[in-house]
Amino acid sequence: MPGIIDFPTFLVASTLLILSPGPGTLAILGSATGSRRAGFAALAGTSAGDALLLAAAAIGAAGILAANPMAFDLLKYGGGAYLVWLGIKGLLSREQGIALSQAEQGSPFKRSLFVTLLNPKAIIFFMAFFPQFVSPGASGWTFAVLGGIFIALNCLYQTLLIIGAGFILRHLDSAPHYALWVNRLLGAVFILFGLRLALG
Repeated sequence: MPGIIDFPTFLVASTLLILSPGPGTLAILGSATGSRRAGFAALAGTSAGDALLLAAAAIGAAGILAANPMAFDLLKYGGGAYLVWLGIKGLLSREQGIALSQAEQGSPFKRSLFVTLLNPKAIIFFMAFFPQFVSPGASGWTFAVLGGIFIALNCLYQTLLIIGAGFILRHLDSAPHYALWVNRLLGAVFILFGLRLALG
């Protein structure tokens, strides 16, 4: 497509970034260990969040956040606090299952959407990453195409994780105490991601 620079490098870089685990991946896995349907709902939330962040980056919201430290800090601390809150729920759970995926913890779609949107660094990242592969003067459609490809690759990878999570769950059903510790491990990792987001 005209306007795209070094597309093969974009594909490689995007794949490596997607393979690096982040809060969105954890939210999807936490939901998928409850049920495959919940996992795909969480994936839809993460994808919707990525699409909104890409749109925000395209219209210059990243520049506003970069120029307004208070707005950036509010989102950063809010996102970090939300992740820590999810993590604490997981650590304190006494359920013999994955607490982060249970219905009483809220909609998997909304939870993953919030985890994605409450990360201002993601907007800054999108604004810094995608222009490297767009030629000067290219239309906004070029940005949209690259963003769509990035989201599609992410969906493919997360789908494999969701299917794998179902396989893991079938084994955990025969050993519920393992499920409890997996739940607590996910909670601890959420807390670490939240602290890294807020303090980084």
